[in-house]
Amino acid sequence: MGIHQRGKSNSIKDLLVRIARREDLEILGGDTTPFAIYASAWLERKKAILARSTYGDYRSIWKKYVLPHFGNMPLCRVTRRDVEEFLGNLPDISAKRKNNIMVPLKCLFNDASRRGEIDEPPSENIRRLKERKPFIDPFSFREMRLLLEHVDPHYGAYFTTAFLTGMRPNEMIALKWSNVDFEMRCITVREGRVLGIEGPPKTMSSYRDIDMLDPLIETLRVHRQEVRAGTAYVFSGKTGRPLEVNNLRKRVWYPAITSAGLRRRTMYQTRHTFASLMLGHGEDPLWVARMLGHTGLDMVFKHYGKFIRNRSRKDGGRFLEGLKESERNWT
Repeated sequence: MGIHQRGKSNSIKDLLVRIARREDLEILGGDTTPFAIYASAWLERKKAILARSTYGDYRSIWKKYVLPHFGNMPLCRVTRRDVEEFLGNLPDISAKRKNNIMVPLKCLFNDASRRGEIDEPPSENIRRLKERKPFIDPFSFREMRLLLEHVDPHYGAYFTTAFLTGMRPNEMIALKWSNVDFEMRCITVREGRVLGIEGPPKTMSSYRDIDMLDPLIETLRVHRQEVRAGTAYVFSGKTGRPLEVNNLRKRVWYPAITSAGLRRRTMYQTRHTFASLMLGHGEDPLWVARMLGHTGLDMVFKHYGKFIRNRSRKDGGRFLEGLKESERNWT
């Protein structure tokens, strides 16, 4: 083979390699749309069907994590290795948050594949990271009373309600007086607020009616007389503005924990405290699940199984009583 032919053969081989790597976009004639452009268009298409809070979270994910990494890279050039590198370079945040960041990214690639923009999603078969089980560190009755004694009195009704209902913080800060029924003795959960945006709960089971116990009814009746007239929200800041979870945690919750001399715990432990104390004192797990907004007993047993016990006897007590009764009847 002559030098000219060998050179031509090598050029063709190089070209095929470049095509395989999608490096020669002109010859490929493929879509060179920058990732950022497609991502913005995808999010706008989803805006009409996403909950406002979810849309806001996706926008934040795009701005903070996704676009700085993929930038102006052509969508068709993103590889599995690029996605794995993105996931591996995320900052020191929880596995759950990383998984949440990957959700819209995977949806985008699946959408691009269905529309024929790319051959197959580069995020295909990238598994979710293993998430840690939530750490459950409930308050005892003594600790609960101690905290309520040391919390800023303006927020006493808020935390009393949190302990006695197991409501989530985002449900608490969106609660309005129109959803508190003193006559029927229940709180109706129909909204939540995330990142300053109010909307319906994400799951059907979160739509629920929560029974108000006697101490809570009294607390909220007194609280209603103390709040500003015409205030729609049950709980608000001292200026009358709606509460914000991060500020509440930082400015009210942790100072009260410190003042009470209690070990540091997350504000979400109020929900865990409700569940553990109710189950530990023999309340029906199905009722507890309904109050928490779970569809069944799976989550209750998974997270609070160790608290389900009858405090008046050891496990198996009813069986032993039945066995003794049968023995008496037999003799």
